[in-house]
Amino acid sequence: MRHILLYSCLIVLWTLWEVGKAPAEQGNAMRAPTTPQRTARLAASAPEGTLPAQVFDAYLRFFQQVISPVDGARSNMYPTGSAYARQAIKKHGALVGIVLTAERLMHEGNEDQVSPRIRKYGLWRVHDPVEANDWWWYGPDWVYQPASDSAGRH
Repeated sequence: MRHILLYSCLIVLWTLWEVGKAPAEQGNAMRAPTTPQRTARLAASAPEGTLPAQVFDAYLRFFQQVISPVDGARSNMYPTGSAYARQAIKKHGALVGIVLTAERLMHEGNEDQVSPRIRKYGLWRVHDPVEANDWWWYGPDWVYQPASDSAGRH
């Protein structure tokens, strides 16, 4: 129980730090002027969307940068579960993104029977992008077509 409370506190602190740090660095008149490259980089890395989407994104980045390196890689999917969640939340918002992520986690065990396998980072992984799972968003006539280029397929 103490571990859950400790992790929750760490996640809240990380979220507050991540959500609050980008605007302060972009235009503080008391600091030295920033270069255009740094300003563009900060703008590109700034979280987009609503506050819930930013909170979940900060939690997922915390998981990817702190917890996952200690726990080790476990997913045979590409993108991994946390990367998939970040993409789904960025594309559809917090609520729909979480629903898509939960659905992906439920069918992750048998996905290798229906999805293509690709070689990524020296390992064979099951390719299951967000675009293959949000078919209901585009209507009944839409069919997923993988990108024609072979990015990542070695």
